Amino acid sequence: MVPVTSPEEEHRLLRRLFHVSGLVIPLTYLFWGKTEALALAILILVFLIVAEILRLKGILDPSFVRSQLKEKERRRPTGALSYAGSCLLTMLIFSKSVAVAGMFVLALSDPLSSLIGSRWGRCRFFGKSLEGTSAFLFSSLIILACFQFPIPAVVGGACAGTLAELFSSRLTDDNLWIPLACSFGLWLLR
Repeated sequence: MVPVTSPEEEHRLLRRLFHVSGLVIPLTYLFWGKTEALALAILILVFLIVAEILRLKGILDPSFVRSQLKEKERRRPTGALSYAGSCLLTMLIFSKSVAVAGMFVLALSDPLSSLIGSRWGRCRFFGKSLEGTSAFLFSSLIILACFQFPIPAVVGGACAGTLAELFSSRLTDDNLWIPLACSFGLWLLR
């Protein structure tokens, strides 16, 4: 395990662990089915919408949540809202195996790239690090290969997800685009 060196690092680690907890949606889809996973994603999304409205209006101000927010999230919705919404959209648009794979990439590769990039990233481009982006690409390749897609689909899905992670944060939250882009790449080359 990576040693925690400061309160800021501890907060980032907790954010990454929270990100990984998003595996509950694709695991529900994988083991129980689409209806149950859609219901869970809708339930989470509705809860987050209500919580975000209350938080942004100043009615709800949980200190634990506040301590985990990035500066840009203090006055706008958090990435969790995009995360739940993207999982819902991904399940509605793509087949089971493609959707589950795209959501796994979001839940695992995105926090891993953040960890690698913030700890060891030195070569910066587009506001990201080469090390973090490389970690995203390689972990995506491994995750997608576990689903037994053809090699061109694995490479296409991993590259599409990596490009979404690299460029979307400048325009919108990468949590929204990663599973959609990855799943599209898989679908296109499957």
